[in-house]
Amino acid sequence: MSSDAPRVCDGIPESPAEKARLTRRIKLLALAGALDDLGLRARIVEYTLRPSLLRCWDPGQMGRTVSVMCEPSAGPDPRWQFRHHPGEEVLADAEPVKEPADAMDAARVLALLIRP
Repeated sequence: MSSDAPRVCDGIPESPAEKARLTRRIKLLALAGALDDLGLRARIVEYTLRPSLLRCWDPGQMGRTVSVMCEPSAGPDPRWQFRHHPGEEVLADAEPVKEPADAMDAARVLALLIRP
């Protein structure tokens, strides 16, 4: 059985907004993988008009859930950052993040927020 529908990864993003959405998703998924390595769980929550969020929690205990967004910083030389949501508190730099191993520092910061 085959499908003629294009896969998400088949094309190159055409617009800057589409490229930013794909970059954001890759960085959040890498962070989710790093959190999984630490025994925490994460799920991407996508909203149409709001930023995509990564909701993070500890499955071993009823406790705090932390939401994280990944956005470029403002200024002449923007860098991707993981930020606490709601709010603008910067948790970690996301610029070099491409895979879970790159996101371990950010995952450790989140682990301290989830497991105080």
